[in-house]
Amino acid sequence: MSFSTTTSLQIAHYYDYFRDKEIVFTKANLLTLKLDPRQIYIKCNGGQWPCILNSSSLQMAKIIIGTQSGAFTEMQKNAKMTVNLKYCFIDQNNQPIHFFVNCSVIDIKPYKGTSELAIVTLEFNQRPPDDLISRIGEFIEASENFINRKEERINVDQNSLRKLGMDKEESIVWVDNVPRRCILKDLSFSGAKIMLVGVPKFLVGKPIKLRFDFNDTNESFIVSGTIPRAEFLEGRKDIASVHVAYNVDSVPMSYKMHINNFITNFQKKFLQQESAGIKGPVISTADDSAVPPVIKEMNAKPQPAQPVQSVKPVQAVQGVQNVQSVQSIKPVQDTLELEPIEDLDF
Repeated sequence: MSFSTTTSLQIAHYYDYFRDKEIVFTKANLLTLKLDPRQIYIKCNGGQWPCILNSSSLQMAKIIIGTQSGAFTEMQKNAKMTVNLKYCFIDQNNQPIHFFVNCSVIDIKPYKGTSELAIVTLEFNQRPPDDLISRIGEFIEASENFINRKEERINVDQNSLRKLGMDKEESIVWVDNVPRRCILKDLSFSGAKIMLVGVPKFLVGKPIKLRFDFNDTNESFIVSGTIPRAEFLEGRKDIASVHVAYNVDSVPMSYKMHINNFITNFQKKFLQQESAGIKGPVISTADDSAVPPVIKEMNAKPQPAQPVQSVKPVQAVQGVQNVQSVQSIKPVQDTLELEPIEDLDF
């Protein structure tokens, strides 16, 4: 997932379609967008004061400031004054990208009835920089496609893994809280298809948790769901092909953006290939019959899964390890906690 590859056409599309869509900056959204809340400032009348960015669209923003700050004093003198709001994002090399957006103050209210804080609504005086448009636009697009394109499926192979920012198709899954190794076969916004050792009739209806590791963003997290359907893999009586339906509320925003990035890039590439007479689709809507030609059985045990702060790149695994229940693996905790930005300790 990369914010740096957004084209001018995409940026124009984002601005035209999403300019009035507003994002509230929860802790999880801050992490996904790589926004540094400690580098957000409001500048007016030659002074610069820190503030909390509560929400933003491509046309306006809402900030929280202290009523004892110089910024609040200046705004009280002139309620329609012009100010500059500083944004700061972090790029893939952990370097800051900061810029100012020229705004007009259009509303000032007490924040949640307190006298110590005020929430100020700012209206942009011009189209904001492309960096802001690409980040917010991609975020909103992923949220909408999560609803509108939830059934489009990505077949997992070496090419799609690379584009998704994943190292391998092997993962760990918890079925009814029992950890096992599994093989990812396809992914979508709404679910996945995996292979694991087991009997289908004993898997259907069970709660399931599936672990994902994305090396491009150094993230590891779990998505929970249920098993609506399972069947034996063709020609095997020990390996099941399992369909996973995610619990909607458990899908992290980062996962949505990885899937969205792949699907939208595929769509553009497909249109280019179609115009050139080249065929090679990667995404299907109900491809449930794909069966790998060979499954090699190995006896290696999975390593204990622990809470992950960063993901180190690993080499691609040749073949598929034996899929079996392992009692020694501890459940992996979610790495992100939703929390309103106003509750953060700055």
